[in-house]
Parts: sequence; C-alpha cells; structure tokens
Amino acid sequence: MLRSILHKYSLPVFASAGGAAALLLLYQRAALALANRRGDSAPHTIYHTPDGVSVAYEKIGYGRPILLLHSLYPGASRREWRPQTETLAKEYRVYSVDLPGFGQSEKPLKPWTAYQYTQLLHHFITDVVKGPVALMAANGSADLALILSRLYPEDIKKLVLISPEGFLKGFATPQDTQPLKRLLSPVIGTQIFLRGTSKRNLRALAETLFYQKERMPADFVQNIQHNARYGKGAQAAYAAYRTRFAAADTKDAFAALTIPFLLIWGEKNVDHPASILEMAEDMQQTGQFLLFENTAALPHLENSKAFGQIAAEFLA
Repeated sequence: MLRSILHKYSLPVFASAGGAAALLLLYQRAALALANRRGDSAPHTIYHTPDGVSVAYEKIGYGRPILLLHSLYPGASRREWRPQTETLAKEYRVYSVDLPGFGQSEKPLKPWTAYQYTQLLHHFITDVVKGPVALMAANGSADLALILSRLYPEDIKKLVLISPEGFLKGFATPQDTQPLKRLLSPVIGTQIFLRGTSKRNLRALAETLFYQKERMPADFVQNIQHNARYGKGAQAAYAAYRTRFAAADTKDAFAALTIPFLLIWGEKNVDHPASILEMAEDMQQTGQFLLFENTAALPHLENSKAFGQIAAEFLA
C-alpha cells in the first residue's frame, strides 16, 4: 500500500520539480541574452595580448602618457575615470583601459590573478604606450599598480593611488576562495550571479562607494549593471569579486617605492577606512598623502573637480 501511495504522489512532485528547473534555466538564459544585447557601446580600440585576450581601451590627447585603471567592483569600467580623462587630455596623452573581466574587454571564463593582470599591464605599456607612464589607479587596481612597480619598475614614472585594498586584507585566504566552485557552477552559480548583479543589489553596492549620494552620476548604476552581466565570462568576473581572487598583499611593494607617488584616501570609505592612511604614512617616508573629506571609495568621481586639480599639480 505504501508503495502505491509513493508511486501516486512522486510522479507529480518530480514533474513539478523538473518544470521549475526548466523555468529557472529559461529565465537564466533570457536574462543573460538580454544583458548581452545591452553592452556598452562607447567607441574604443582593441589591444590583443600575447595570450590572445581582447582588451578595450581609449586613447585621447597628446603629450606625456598617463594610464588610468578603474576599480574592481562588479560592473566597473574605464567610465569611472571619464571626468578626469577629459581634463587630463588637455595636456597629456591619456589611456583608459577596461581590464579583462570588465567593461568592453573580453571576460575570461576563469578568474584572473593579480599576477596575470600585472603581466597584461606590462605588455600594454610596452606594446601600446611604448614607454613608461604616469599611472593612476583606484582601489583593487591600485594594488595591481603596486605589484607592477615591484616587478617592472621601468614601466612607471609616477603613481597616483586611491585606497589600495591590499594594505588591510592582503591575499585571499582558502576560506575566501572556498565558494569559487559553487559560484562558477552553471545553475546555482548563475543564479547567485544574477541575484548579485540585480539592479537593486548593484544600487546598494554603488551607495557604499559614494558618501554623498547626490554626487553619484545619474547613469552610474545603469552602467555598472550593463557591464556586470555583459560577456560570456561575466559570471567568472563576479565570482572573482566575491572570493577576492585577484587580491594581493601590497604593503611591501608600497614600502619599497622610490618613484614619486600620491596616496589618496576618501575620508568616508566604508570597506577600507581612512585610518589605513596613517598606517601607510608609517611605511613610507617619501611621497605625498592626502585625505579627501566627504568622499568614500571614489573621490575621483565624487569630487572630480578638486581631485583633478590636485592630480594635475602632482603630475606637473
């Protein structure tokens, strides 16, 4: 009798579960297809790395070269530097890059390490810029700039660093990277990725990057949402963010700097508090240090005019 009851009710349950799974897959495919129809259409040039990865960048202006590197949050892109690009291009040759996994660049199907990004930057400076640069980098990419300064010091003449993340957290731990396999999985991982890059969650993320929310560009959330889901490897880029896969300990590289540098910190930075700036001053006896009042993680966007003036003075 028990067998007949199980037989009677199990088929509808399995059928229902199968239908729900099919609907979930259909939703995921539709969401990803829609995202790939809405990618950033800004004009750009493509650089192909020695490994065959396509990297999108813009070049504007004439004069001494400056390379701009964006932060590494989901949906980040070279758009982050747009207010500074237009100002700097009046006197410099400005390169702004979408790092692999971001913006209009190729999004590899596996997360990249900090070392891979550093090799890319070295090749870009050698092949495209064809000479050393003044380098301006924010948050996660500021750590990449520091690693580059240690491995290829000949590539950089001056550094502007905005709140490097490696000072406090260092390398990713096994506990950090443990969820990686699940985050890269085709069904569960995809659903986590879509939820994490929803407009609601990306808006919440964006609000942690700005202290004065009214200074957030009107299209900021829309741009990061489009970029966060665009490309075949977008899920891998999100998994890298969640697991800190590209993180590095950069305290030693910072302490070893001998080139002119300017270290900037947003006073209201939530994830990486401004108290780290004091720790950095204890590590270096040279260079310039600046605390930007009433800004969070993106002072170059939140107070772009003041930032541009200070950066221009330093670079001159």
